Amino acid sequence: MSSIILKDRLFDEILVKPAQNYDTLCIVSGFATPSMVAHHLEAVKETYKIEDTNIKLIIGMTPNGISRPHHENFIKLVNEKGGSFECSYINSNSFPIHTKLYTWLKNGEPMQAFLATANYTLTGFKRPQDEIACVCNPTEAYEYYTSKIDNSVYCTCDEAHTMTVEPLKQQRTYLRQSETQEDITAIDTSNSVKLPLFSERDNRVQIHGGLNWGQRGKREPNQAYILIPSKIAHSGFFPPRGEQFSVLTEDGFPFICVVAQDGDKAIHTPNNNSELGEYFRNKLGVPLGAPVSLEDLDRYGNRYVTFTKIDEEEYYMEYPPNTTE
Repeated sequence: MSSIILKDRLFDEILVKPAQNYDTLCIVSGFATPSMVAHHLEAVKETYKIEDTNIKLIIGMTPNGISRPHHENFIKLVNEKGGSFECSYINSNSFPIHTKLYTWLKNGEPMQAFLATANYTLTGFKRPQDEIACVCNPTEAYEYYTSKIDNSVYCTCDEAHTMTVEPLKQQRTYLRQSETQEDITAIDTSNSVKLPLFSERDNRVQIHGGLNWGQRGKREPNQAYILIPSKIAHSGFFPPRGEQFSVLTEDGFPFICVVAQDGDKAIHTPNNNSELGEYFRNKLGVPLGAPVSLEDLDRYGNRYVTFTKIDEEEYYMEYPPNTTE
């Protein structure tokens, strides 16, 4: 294998193939996204049937802040993975770190390492922009990783929460830290779409689809998806089918979502397809497990949910009551 790894082999050579032989991946990356963590673990599981790969992630460009959608979804992943995923931020008193270093361990010993240009994001590893990596000394790489631990804080601690960049709801503006700018930048919320929670053709909530996807057979009754109209599905607003992305609601609920189904017509929550159904039933005041009707949407006062695109892996979802359409 060449010591230089080009973009077309980057994901497999750095993140997937080593999982056959090693048990833990230690990462220092300037930027990282929850959708990348979820996509990476799913790829390892599908390729090698391995479900217990450990990831220890330090995100380096956080002294200037981390977006709240990513923060909340990192916490959610930590809680879901039961110790196999750790996430830390370089604290606000330290210099930012723009390194991208990936070190594989076996039984606590460094075995293989890669120095890359790609951040631990889907944009860095999967999207069409040129990136390369090279093999480096695993002992030195692991020493570098451990040298950053004392300057970092776990994403679940109180200090980490103070580092988040909040949505400015009153101005319908969202702030984030982009991969190409070190400054925190305002996002134009005109980059938004409204998705129907009912069938616009039939003027009703689907009986066995949408919010009522689980209302059949032996399915979990809260299973749900959000319908994407064809025009929006083909516009490029959402990521390609199968690529996961982070969502944060206006009331603070995080989701990892994915575009799915034929025609890219639906938004699912792949880890648990009941998450959206439970969320909307709680908003609407519909008992968990019960079907949702058009009357429920109208009683709440809104038939549409709004998605605002922050970047290619991060979205903000709003479903306020009493909205006239």
